[in-house]
This record gives sequence, C-alpha cells and structure tokens, in this order.
Amino acid sequence: MFISTATATALASIAIAILSLVVFTMFFKQDYFPIDGRTAIVTGGSQGLGLSVAQELASKGANVVIVAQDKAKLERATQAIQARAARPQQQKFLHLSFDLRSPDSAPEILSQVTRWNSGSPPDLIFCCAGNCQPAFFADASIETLRGQMDTIYWSAAYMAHAALNLWKIPTKTSSPSAAPAPPTRHLIFTSSTLAFFPVAGYSPYSPAKAAMRAMVDSLNEEVAVYNGARQSNTGPAPDADIAVHILFPMGIVSPGLENENKMKPELTLMLEKDDKPQQPDEVARILLDRLKAGDYMITTMFLGHLMRGCGMGASVRKNIMDLFWNWLGSLVILFVAPDFVAKCRRWGRERGLHATGPAS
Repeated sequence: MFISTATATALASIAIAILSLVVFTMFFKQDYFPIDGRTAIVTGGSQGLGLSVAQELASKGANVVIVAQDKAKLERATQAIQARAARPQQQKFLHLSFDLRSPDSAPEILSQVTRWNSGSPPDLIFCCAGNCQPAFFADASIETLRGQMDTIYWSAAYMAHAALNLWKIPTKTSSPSAAPAPPTRHLIFTSSTLAFFPVAGYSPYSPAKAAMRAMVDSLNEEVAVYNGARQSNTGPAPDADIAVHILFPMGIVSPGLENENKMKPELTLMLEKDDKPQQPDEVARILLDRLKAGDYMITTMFLGHLMRGCGMGASVRKNIMDLFWNWLGSLVILFVAPDFVAKCRRWGRERGLHATGPAS
C-alpha cells in the first residue's frame, strides 16, 4: 500500500514532534522539588512509608528529622537513615518523640527543629503518621471513630497549621529586593485512594483521609494568596513560595498491615482483592519522582490512577495525564460503583446481618 507525499510528510512531522517532546522531557525537565542540602521533617518516620521516605531523602542529601512516639524505634530508624546518607559528614539527622495527636506538639516540634537548623525553618514537611482500624461503621466503637480522626486527620492538620503560620511570617532580615528567590517550601500529606472511592469496612478510616484531601484542596488555594503576596510591594510576604501536595497510595506493606488484615471484615478483603500492596521503598521513590515533576495529587499504580481519575471532583488538574485519568476513571466508575453495591447486597443476602466481622 502506498501513501501520498503529503501524508508521509505529515506523519513524519508528527513523529518528529513526539520524539522532540520525549527528548525534551527526558533531558530538560525542571526539578520542582530540590532536596540536596535542605531540611526535611517526616512524621511517622520510624517505620513503614515514613521511614522509606526519610531514607530516600537522606540518599539525596537532605538533613532529616523524624518524629514518632516510640523512642526505641526512632533510634533504630535514625541509624538506618544515616546509613543511606549521600554525604554522612555533612548531613544532620535528628529524631523527636512526640504525640502528634496533641495540638501542642507541632509548634514545639517546629521550634526545636528551627533551633537545631541554625535558626532556619524546615524546608520540607512530610505528614506520614497514621494507622488504620478497619470495621463496619456501626460495629466500631465511638473511641475508634474519634481515634482515627485524631491519628490521621488532626495529626496532619495540627502540623500544617503550625508550619503555615511559621512559613508565612517574613524573617526580620528578608527583603523584597533580595535575589535570588529561595526554593519553594513544600508540605506533603499522605492520604489514601479510599478518599476517592469508598470500600465497605473502612468506615472509621476513609472519612479521615477524605477530610485530609478536602483540607489540602483548600490549602492549595490559600497558599496561592501567600505566594501572590510575594509578588506585591504592598506589605510583608513569606520568605519563599509554599506548595502543598497529597499522596494517595493503595495498600503498603508495613509492620501494621498484617494486624490490619486480621481486623478487616471478610467482605472488605473480598472487595479489595485486586489491591496488591506495594513495598514502602517503591512508594517513596514514586512520591519523590512525582514531586520533582511538580505533581499535586500523586497516585502510585494503575488502579490508583483510575481511582484518582474517578474522584478528582474540583481538585486542580496539573497536566495532561490528570485529564486522561479523570476521563478514563469517570467512565470506569459508571460500572464499578454499582457493582460494589451489588456485591455488598449479595453478601448480606447470602450470609446475613451479622456477616460484617473479620474471617477469624
């Protein structure tokens, strides 16, 4: 079969354009998330995803502070983080024991880290603390419902509140004419794909993750005010721009996952059978790669991308892939959502009212 010269020319032009875009993307990507030499706080950094994030940051030259409650775990984690340091003699490491559910903890953590960091506030804050206590909503105790909000939502909200109030205040030495502009400060939250698509049996957990997502969408607009003030000469402004990001992982292999699975309703295990937990190191690497690319909402695998796509709502679309997954997810959800409801109804019909607990 033959094609016309005009068609061949058009196809060649398209191929060259695509190749040029690929080459440009590979070799001329802007790094929106510099790490080397910066100071990072990782809450929940003694194990699981938080520890993996802290190790990745250390391997890229950051000074790292981890925060958790268990002092023995903190000491072991700090040794593991130091072992990954890019420049052990130049980087600094610190661990702090705090209960992040207390509203007094976050301001004190930031105060201590600022003093430790020669008077400079931290540049990067990762909120990775939290746990999951799955159950049917009616089966969970009120203490569990409140505890999940405290551990997941409020621990992150308290840290965000303290960080923004620290970052938005200009230092006494800052000047609008000073050059060059300092790197952006980043606040990163850890939610869950369950904030996009609910699954029966996660009722104590999912609302806290969804509340976090709603808070971050609001903060994404509010920090734009602070960043806009840096472009104005009418008054004080923060020393650096501020950016917020939010990670939506699926299952992550962690010390608590085995115990969590023992607590899960049998129905929940059936509904999430397609969720293959990822290793925390893999999730941490994906997270930092997507932060470097400037992503706002971050998912880590195909099924997670679909869940993000179907549940984006009014969240900002940052790139063409956000639009693609939003389109595809919006189609898939037309079939998946009613299918999940049908499976739940069939479960009740076949097993009865009290078939809402764990298999064991």
